[in-house]
Amino acid sequence: MPAEPNICVVIPVFNHCLTVGRIVREAKKYFPVIIVNDGSTDDTGKILAAETGVSVVTLPQNQGKGAALRAGFITAEKNGFTHAITIDADGQHATLELPAFAAASRRQPAAFIIGVRDLVKENAPRGRRVTNNISTFWFKVETGVALADTQCGFRSYPLAAINRLRIKSPRYAYELEIMVKASWAGVPLLALPVSADYAAATSRLSHFDPWRDMVRISTLHSRLSIQSFCVPRLLRKISATGELRHLPRGTRVKTILRLLFSEHTDTPAKLAGAVGLGFFCGIAPIWGFQIVTTAALAHRLRLNKAIAVTASHISTPPATPFIMVGGLLLGHYLHTGALLQFNAATLLHEIPARFAEWFFGSLALGILAGSVGMIFTWCISSLFTGKKRSPA
Repeated sequence: MPAEPNICVVIPVFNHCLTVGRIVREAKKYFPVIIVNDGSTDDTGKILAAETGVSVVTLPQNQGKGAALRAGFITAEKNGFTHAITIDADGQHATLELPAFAAASRRQPAAFIIGVRDLVKENAPRGRRVTNNISTFWFKVETGVALADTQCGFRSYPLAAINRLRIKSPRYAYELEIMVKASWAGVPLLALPVSADYAAATSRLSHFDPWRDMVRISTLHSRLSIQSFCVPRLLRKISATGELRHLPRGTRVKTILRLLFSEHTDTPAKLAGAVGLGFFCGIAPIWGFQIVTTAALAHRLRLNKAIAVTASHISTPPATPFIMVGGLLLGHYLHTGALLQFNAATLLHEIPARFAEWFFGSLALGILAGSVGMIFTWCISSLFTGKKRSPA
């Protein structure tokens, strides 16, 4: 049987002299406490110096909540703890709910337990509700996981899994990125309802900068959303855990390419579908939008985006003129039943004059090329798949 989780409480602190003493005294009734004093300039340091039975990590300058949490997690794992429950020092969280987090971690020690507040019921400031709703929406886009609250600081972290994640974001964006990367790495995310006290004035005080930190979080969401769309799931997993960093450059490139071109190719039909989609979008009359359209459709249809986008380059020079002419000739033939007589000098005039014929002819040509590409790819893929399965 696995060992019983060894749990501590990590409290990041920055200028919370009015509340930190009470929070620490209440928390240490339940579990060992590690406090990270993130360069406080008020009386926080004096208050912490007077507390006994706690471990204090002091950062000489304020580096933000992300750096404070990172320092706390590293210290906790060095001291033999397997799980760290984080709680804010402003007094909004109820320390009496710490045992519930511990119980959840004991039931599922591999899980990342996320506190979920009812921000409407708790009468949270409107700004916090709005930013949380936005963050929650993008979090689901990036991970596929639906959480009602992605900004609550009351959590239980499985340290062995969390400390190996590669997190770049500082300050408040750290808590969001660590959830996304944990989900990508396969760490189960579990929601645990918690209360929040916004009645006291101190619980409404926040070091969250509505402009600077929102820019950081918006930039983070943009980066993570692009990665979730463009990067295969397995590649996101090993990237989140930093496994690629330890590989030689050549091996790293080969690994990335292999994963890019292998997702959703487990059957000949899926591989053929990606090629056929790429051929169709590359020839279809959506010039300038072929790559974006191909990637979006491949994502929607769960086909390999790298293969589909590569196949869509069928329309790049020097093939472009032939595709343009082919679309016009086919469209004219389908419309009139006769071949169009033209020469290279009049081609640029024929397409605008016969735009409808060229448009529908290009669609037909794309369908034809996509079908041929699908059939050919399926036959070749099935042949090789059959050889691999055949006995030696």
